[in-house]
Amino acid sequence: MSREAEQAGMRNIGPTSARWLAEVGIDTPDELRRVGAAEAYRMVKAWRPWDVTLILLWALEGAIRDIDWMDVTPERRLELRREVDEA
Repeated sequence: MSREAEQAGMRNIGPTSARWLAEVGIDTPDELRRVGAAEAYRMVKAWRPWDVTLILLWALEGAIRDIDWMDVTPERRLELRREVDEA
């Protein structure tokens, strides 16, 4: 199984998101967990600013927690936005 396919096997991570993550060097679910949603989002956003929306941030958090991106709480979304903005 390719690393992108492994990444795409995570909840909320489809082939496009997996490719974007691989483009910035995040090739496995373990690497995504280690980097964290906010930093991974910042890396992808810096690489593809025209493609990336906040939905990717929620999707990454959901992938790490193994929940649907829509189930990321408003409080956690605010925390993630602050992490992204502070960096």
